[in-house]
Amino acid sequence: MTAYFKPLFTTLLFCFCLSLNAQREKIKFGAVSLSDLQNDDFEKYEDAEAVVLFDGGVANFIEEEGRFIIVFERTRRIKVLTKAGLDFSNINIPYYQQDMRNTEFVYDIKAISHTLVNGVDQKNELNKSDVYDEKINSNWHQKKFAIPGVKEGSVIEYTYKLKSPFMFNLPDWEFQSKIPTKYSEYEVHVVPFYEYTYLAQGIKNFDYTNSYVGTGSRRFATLDFKEMVYEFAMKDTPAFTDVQYITSMNDYIIKMDWQLARIIRPNGSKEEIITTWAQMVESMLKSDNFGKFIKSSSKSVEKMLKDDQRLQQISKLGDFEKAKELTRYVKESYNWNRMRGKYASKNVKAFLNETTGSTAELNLFLIGMLRAFDIEAYPVVLSTRDHGKIKTDYPFESFFNTLAILIEIDQQFYLTEATEKELEFGKLPAEYLNEKGLIVDEEKQGWVDLNITLPSLESEDMKLILNPSTLKLEGEFVKTLTDYDALQYKRNKNLIQRELNNSYNLIGDIEYPETYSPSVPYTLKYEASYPVSTFEGKIYFNPFLNKAPTGNPLKAEERTYPVDFVYSQKKQFNTTVEIPDGYSFSSIPENIQFSNSLIDFSFETLLDPSKQKIIAISTYVLKKAVYEPREYKQLRSYLAQVTEAYSKQITVEKQ
Repeated sequence: MTAYFKPLFTTLLFCFCLSLNAQREKIKFGAVSLSDLQNDDFEKYEDAEAVVLFDGGVANFIEEEGRFIIVFERTRRIKVLTKAGLDFSNINIPYYQQDMRNTEFVYDIKAISHTLVNGVDQKNELNKSDVYDEKINSNWHQKKFAIPGVKEGSVIEYTYKLKSPFMFNLPDWEFQSKIPTKYSEYEVHVVPFYEYTYLAQGIKNFDYTNSYVGTGSRRFATLDFKEMVYEFAMKDTPAFTDVQYITSMNDYIIKMDWQLARIIRPNGSKEEIITTWAQMVESMLKSDNFGKFIKSSSKSVEKMLKDDQRLQQISKLGDFEKAKELTRYVKESYNWNRMRGKYASKNVKAFLNETTGSTAELNLFLIGMLRAFDIEAYPVVLSTRDHGKIKTDYPFESFFNTLAILIEIDQQFYLTEATEKELEFGKLPAEYLNEKGLIVDEEKQGWVDLNITLPSLESEDMKLILNPSTLKLEGEFVKTLTDYDALQYKRNKNLIQRELNNSYNLIGDIEYPETYSPSVPYTLKYEASYPVSTFEGKIYFNPFLNKAPTGNPLKAEERTYPVDFVYSQKKQFNTTVEIPDGYSFSSIPENIQFSNSLIDFSFETLLDPSKQKIIAISTYVLKKAVYEPREYKQLRSYLAQVTEAYSKQITVEKQ
């Protein structure tokens, strides 16, 4: 994907030249053309659930109570093509609340559905009483509504305004989504007191762009000024459909990210917002809610140490064990409130009293605690996978949304954090595994690799007996998991039940571990039966039943962006099948083995000398968490060999 970075003051000539041969499209809310209501013009979108006909955004700066605020207005029109496309009539509009003075407001919500009935546009308008407000967490809320009267073939449209006092947060704009977009435009009116830059992702050229001095003069403080207007538009943007094995859609879709670069005050003074990574680090270390929070935490821990016997015992350990136990201490003593952040939102005293905090408070406090015990520990700010990748060429603080900890002991480095109780020391939550993080320290400032090289293990052991009368394999199953694979099953104990509901009949209950430690494999045991197939008197089954993949997960022939499996993975399968007297194995899969820089694979079947028992053993290892586009064809080919081997069946027949 291509991405480029442009300050607005350098785009005038660029925009003017491109705008000469292009025109903007306009719509009137509430008036839909007959051609859009009919279905004849949408045959080329046969694979789409819906099509965005128009998506337009306008950002304005207005004065309110002696300051500027941003008013963002959006209008969107969508053609619903299939039953699945009806979901696009359910609208969520998020907004942020900090305090009484600093809060966003969503207002002027309107929505209409248009359906062609006997050649007439049948309209259904949204009732204001059907708009609901939902609290997501302590800061984020959203307006929710469902556009009424929507059917296949309907056109829906909605518009709203969002008022924001957060000047650093000029709304970004996405020209692409999961469905095709015929036309999308963004118009930004900028006042001379704020300079912004934008990062254009996946955009070589706009279909239309323009910039000009706005009409009419405005006044702020003692200064008269005119605003600058910037317009951007794109036509016929394809749907972004390949959403498997990526970090986030935000890393690849066509969009513009905006960042406040400089504030110019009426008295002529300037404040640089975008400078360098080093200056950003310096600013964070001076912040009451970051660097000073760490120092305050260290002082609080020194006081706690006088009365806390557990901390006193930890102080007697070696540095590595000390770091492990302090991390465990914070995980067990304090709770995560499910809020992410890189800055603390409360002081240390409040955090200790409430024993609950965000990722920022928990990790900054742990850093302070480690330092109080003379352990070298540094904050690492990062972006979670759903937040998108960090573009290291551009010092945007908005790239980061949480933090972790880098610990140095005897010239060895360990990454850890304080929220995930079920992960062992030295492991980050899977959502943190997003390329790299920035070390926030004056001396050690730099980038640290967040990817995990050691694979997580998922092992399936099966001891089965074939029952020809019931056409089932019956026996014992043991599932063993480590690290991130184990964490999924610890978090959701219904996950194994859902797997078994597909084809298995449980015999008794699933046996879960009575106690478990993050450093010990997580084991599930159960007894069950599994159906086999029969044809012309022969019995067929896969050696590993449905536990091993039999279809290639990589469908596309080519790929222009990485394949991201989050973490490297190791899968092991071990099956023993006994058959009764009077039956024999008439066909068994061939052995196969290969190893290369991308993947290891082995598959072997062993027939017992008695000829009444067979053992099938297989292992495959995805050696990387992330595979580059240049490796895609090879990886896809290797996985095709793996899944083809797993699709081979064992055949049993009566003698």
